[in-house]
Amino acid sequence: MAGSGTAHLRDTDDVLVRVEHMVVEFPISGGTVHAVSDVSFDLVEGETLGIVGESGCGKSTTARAAIQLPKPTSGSVWFEGKDITKLSKEEMRKIRPRFQMIFQDPISSLNPRRTVNEIISEGLRVWGENDSWTLDTIDDLMESVGIDPRYGERKPHQFSGGQCQRISIARALVLDPKVIICDEPVSALDVSVQAQILNLLEDMKERYGVSLMFISHDLSVVKNISDRVMVMYMGKTCEVAGSDQLFEAPTHHYTRALMAAIPGADVAVDDQMLEGELPSAINPPAGCRFNSRCPAATDECRSVEPQLREVGEGHFVACHHPVLA
Repeated sequence: MAGSGTAHLRDTDDVLVRVEHMVVEFPISGGTVHAVSDVSFDLVEGETLGIVGESGCGKSTTARAAIQLPKPTSGSVWFEGKDITKLSKEEMRKIRPRFQMIFQDPISSLNPRRTVNEIISEGLRVWGENDSWTLDTIDDLMESVGIDPRYGERKPHQFSGGQCQRISIARALVLDPKVIICDEPVSALDVSVQAQILNLLEDMKERYGVSLMFISHDLSVVKNISDRVMVMYMGKTCEVAGSDQLFEAPTHHYTRALMAAIPGADVAVDDQMLEGELPSAINPPAGCRFNSRCPAATDECRSVEPQLREVGEGHFVACHHPVLA
């Protein structure tokens, strides 16, 4: 079931990002879209946090709101000891280089009129050179992501989708960020190319010491790259656990349904499949938001919102009736 709470947040010195009680709402004609409703999570240095769920569950909005794009309706976002939701526009602008994004469509996310060299080095021209990269070392960065520097004067349309995503990764790395948000970065690529990009992201994380928020609707991709996974449904958190824990013993009915839909999945789940349509984000169900599609729903689920609670070491679930081993 889908609920809220902060029991899963860690109290360690290496926590880089800490989000508490984030709410993101969008007023529209006839009501308000409840995109993210009381979501909390954290990210430690050098970690990859996978955020997974169906389209429209709020995973992209959650990650983007964490870097104030858009600014959350309420809640706090702590980064390196500062609540960045309280910073002025100028103060926020100064720390923006510390956050970078890699987008879903690698070709359309690159300026078609700029050369690859111009695209990658633009951040340095705006913000100045840093300890890791200078205008003279752009060729080294291109080589590190698998792009031949001899092709630096070519434009994006002269590259494949996988090559464009490598260029996007270089563009993100050039500002020496602490956090990179990967928003469905491989969903538009062929399966063979997906594996190459995932391996590259892992290599870049280790080599340059960045932390990743990896957004995807594909659990099999999330399993391969994530250290920790947060499952979301309709703007709420369902389950949070280490990647291995989650796939070995999923306890949330929604997580189990998602896993059952993976072709040839080697996970211990039944054949339960999701039925029915997503409820309206303008008028979400009372209690647990998953109750209208959950086979285990009771009257309690329809009236009382579950809170995240620990069901195993480092394994948290928001459900009144979890499936426990």
